Amino acid sequence: MTLRSAFIALLALAFCGAALAQAPLKTSMDYDGTLYPLNLLPVKVLVVHATGRQEPGGYTADVSMKSYGILRALKRVDIDATTEGRVGQDGQPIPATFTYIHHDGKRVRRVHVNWAPGDVQVESSPPYYDLGHPAATRAQKLAAVDPLTQFVRVAIAANPQAICRGPDRFFDGKQLYNLEFGRVEGAPLTDQERKLGIITVAQCTVRYVEVAGFKPKPPDQRTQGLTSPITMVFGQVGVDGPWVIVNLHASTVIGFANIVLRSIDVSGGRPKA
Repeated sequence: MTLRSAFIALLALAFCGAALAQAPLKTSMDYDGTLYPLNLLPVKVLVVHATGRQEPGGYTADVSMKSYGILRALKRVDIDATTEGRVGQDGQPIPATFTYIHHDGKRVRRVHVNWAPGDVQVESSPPYYDLGHPAATRAQKLAAVDPLTQFVRVAIAANPQAICRGPDRFFDGKQLYNLEFGRVEGAPLTDQERKLGIITVAQCTVRYVEVAGFKPKPPDQRTQGLTSPITMVFGQVGVDGPWVIVNLHASTVIGFANIVLRSIDVSGGRPKA
């Protein structure tokens, strides 16, 4: 569970756009995840494909994550997830449904979460027999969003300062956690980022904080395998294009983890001022 959650904590940030579009804004991205075991030679351990569609009043997002090599040997991380929801009058995304399928090498778990008026309903197959200590309360779940809706929260941010905000709270059907963002700082634009059409970049740190739905453990073991804050580097695609995460990296219990944007395709546009 530790390694899976550590990578999910990284990837909960890894896909976003800059604003809701008059015509549907469609974004498709591919990421490669590399691990440096004991900080030695790099090993490819993860491939991620993410897509999203944003239009006035609604959104959908999908992520497919496949593990390789040493990560697959230690803890298989194969997840397919999708979310959909609407945008409230205050401009904030409100999740409606979140579904994911997780292949951990031993079994396949299917989870469906529905945000209904006054309640959050969860269906899991196989069922969860232990909801954690403490378990997430109804009030906590109602105040949270699913991990993929983080993409949309960043999508409607007006500027980098609005991206690195928080804390933001997330619920995946069992575990409930916060992502706490540090202040925005400048970052150098690399040649690879320029080739992808990125024109400006910024960065901030992100801390993963367990809240509810986890096994009881000492405070120093509640980081889900992360031994440092996550550094999130994000950039804007073109003058009027979306903001996207171009790099996520952090130290973990088995080495330095680095997730890099490999390709991006954007269609549609943002509303004109």
